[in-house]
Amino acid sequence: MIKKFFGLFLVSLTASAQIPQSILTEINTIDSNRIKAHVAYLADDKLLGRKAGEPGYKMAADYIVEQYKKMGLQPAGEKGGYLQEVYLRNSKIKPETTSLTLTLPSGEQKSLTWGVDFVFTPHPEKTTVDFNAPMVFVGAGFDTPQIDFDDYRNVNVKGKIVVVLRKIPENVAANVKLHLGYPATAQTFAAKHGAIGVLVCNYTNSPILFRSSATNYSLNGINASVSKSGERVSSAAALGGKIQVAGGLSVQALQQLMQAEGIALDALWLKLERGEYVSQPLKSKISGHYESTFTNMLSYNVIGKIEGSDSKLKKEYVIHSAHLDHLGTGKPVNGDSIYNGAHDNASGVACALEIARTYANLKEKPKRSLLFLMVTAEEMGLLGSGYFTAFPTVPKRQIVADINTDMPTLLAPLESIAPLGAEHSSLLKVVEEAAKAVNLQVEPDPDPSEGRFVRSDQYNFVKAGIPALHVKYGYAKANPALNLAEKVKIWRDANYHKVSDNLNDSFVWSAGRKYAQVNFLISYLIAQNPARPSWNKGDFFEVTQ
Repeated sequence: MIKKFFGLFLVSLTASAQIPQSILTEINTIDSNRIKAHVAYLADDKLLGRKAGEPGYKMAADYIVEQYKKMGLQPAGEKGGYLQEVYLRNSKIKPETTSLTLTLPSGEQKSLTWGVDFVFTPHPEKTTVDFNAPMVFVGAGFDTPQIDFDDYRNVNVKGKIVVVLRKIPENVAANVKLHLGYPATAQTFAAKHGAIGVLVCNYTNSPILFRSSATNYSLNGINASVSKSGERVSSAAALGGKIQVAGGLSVQALQQLMQAEGIALDALWLKLERGEYVSQPLKSKISGHYESTFTNMLSYNVIGKIEGSDSKLKKEYVIHSAHLDHLGTGKPVNGDSIYNGAHDNASGVACALEIARTYANLKEKPKRSLLFLMVTAEEMGLLGSGYFTAFPTVPKRQIVADINTDMPTLLAPLESIAPLGAEHSSLLKVVEEAAKAVNLQVEPDPDPSEGRFVRSDQYNFVKAGIPALHVKYGYAKANPALNLAEKVKIWRDANYHKVSDNLNDSFVWSAGRKYAQVNFLISYLIAQNPARPSWNKGDFFEVTQ
């Protein structure tokens, strides 16, 4: 009776030369009820919001291990198991210990004030830092000649502290803008050229915003994943290593510095606006001191493997990733203090589990192997995926692609998808083939200004040189009266990162099934093709590697 009933709901699929009919038949076994059951467990109150490093998260990780074992996935973590230990660190600045002194060209020493003139980012590796160095102004601070920003040419910054006037180019994609806007990106450019520090001035920041950043660094701090020996592995805020001091100067402080150098800051900004080269050594020197405190915790990535069928290609891997963590608990709102994260990202994990089960049931596995990677600490700054790409449990050169599932937002029937980031590589053609087979439209990112391609775990694979994508809902609908863009906006405003993101009637479970089907076909096509996915020639993210 159940089998006959199920048959009425088979998705109408379109066969193709690259997708065998047997595969199209198999993906019809993807079951929205199983997806719902996974979400129900992961978003249950007893997991207390699955915050990385806390007992509720470990319950979620144990659940994933149990599911992998039931499916027959091979362990692909550390020590022959499914888990990879991830070391997390929160660092906070001690404002009472901070000092910063400028020695101006006249010889005058000028002491600056914390939270008014300067802020420091807590160092992710050291509790005490002292520095004393010359200064170099490096314009916008970019080493990106592929978009005509080469601010480090003709200046020697080795052993010096660079001053950056933050100016993100307008004529580049939002993904590139956000990548360039991360503090660690500017610090990476500086470290590449031998600098020991980076101080950034945001010319549009108000004094109130500047003071609030100082408060944030002392009260909330920054998060990083660190190696077992305590070296920074991943953090969007701080690079550590060669960079001994990172932080910001207020507009007022930079104006005073430049005035002492005989440079008009307003005129300098206008030149930068016009794209002129403005980098130059400064006569002033800078010295200072600060201290940080650490709180360390242990969390886990959970990794299972489906081994490929080809004797050579099975040594290469296609990864399905999804973040398992959420925000934990907070102040009660209408009596509810648990951030259950049903949409974000129990739903993405649930879809990935159904994809894994489908692969496990295939009689003939694809040529390449599949890794199912449930990562920790995405909500703390993509730290679990950053740890994995730094310490992969398989050889990094043998990872060919990452397909990330993060908050698909299953609020309506799925009729169109937006493969975030696929346009940067050959993966776009793969997505188009997969979508065609399940009668889905493919559209560009409907919210390009959000820069979402570099805001979830696929970003760390991109930085490691691995083509990646993240499939989100498209907004095209057969029924124009259903304004999905507006519906998603209303939902996000009311529920995103709020205690109200619970298991409720907002879910359209049939959409989860179709979402899992198209993601399965994307990875299957990659795993079957002897040619590895490749970056588009000259693409920003190819050249960035």
